[in-house]
Amino acid sequence: MLRGFASRFILAAALIFAAPASAAPDIKLPPGTRAEADHFVAGRGLRDSTDFIAKELSKRGIAVEQIGPYRVRGVELTRFLSQTSSTSWLAIHVLRVSGKTLIFFVPRPKS
Repeated sequence: MLRGFASRFILAAALIFAAPASAAPDIKLPPGTRAEADHFVAGRGLRDSTDFIAKELSKRGIAVEQIGPYRVRGVELTRFLSQTSSTSWLAIHVLRVSGKTLIFFVPRPKS
């Protein structure tokens, strides 16, 4: 019963926290990326998408803490946590689940 709990929990948490973040991001995404409901589907794999986003953030001078990539029960995940308070997003999650690479933007709470 608890076999896939961790992977489902990670996916559910990413979906819940990224739900209001369907607006266009303020950074360039990998070529071939398309918007779906509340997230983006990358046209490239996890590694290429992660490298592309890391280079784009570096080029724009946005300080982030990169966590991963790591794998938890079939879900591969890389997180970029914003260290810059001027970004409209708090984190970017790049997931690969069931062969699809998904990109979620977690919005920064309004203060």
